[in-house]
Amino acid sequence: MKIMLITDDNSLIGMAEDLGVWKDNELIVYNESSDPIDVLTFIYVETPSVLIFDDDYLSPNSSAVIDSIGKVNKETKIIFATSDSSIELGKKISPLGIYYYAIKPIEESEIKELLDSLLNTKSKQIN
Repeated sequence: MKIMLITDDNSLIGMAEDLGVWKDNELIVYNESSDPIDVLTFIYVETPSVLIFDDDYLSPNSSAVIDSIGKVNKETKIIFATSDSSIELGKKISPLGIYYYAIKPIEESEIKELLDSLLNTKSKQIN
């Protein structure tokens, strides 16, 4: 399974790299550009199964990017991470079909359980 992380947050990157869940999975970290078109192009080319999306990296364009991803690749599970705990952002993002909404700081165990669950679901769908 291909897992993509869109962020420049070193703690998120380090957490993702530290987790043992990546053994048989490909982890791609993208932080070359925060331009929405560049991000969308990269996501469309790579077609990840799981996308960990850092709102802090793409804000204020996060909702438009997620909406576009959902229209083109409905199979991608999106984990949305943000340090913005406002209700307004939650109302804006929640209807866009994200799989999980996380408020930073995120515990490594929280991400590990979430990814384990996604990996188990994917392997059951394959079998």
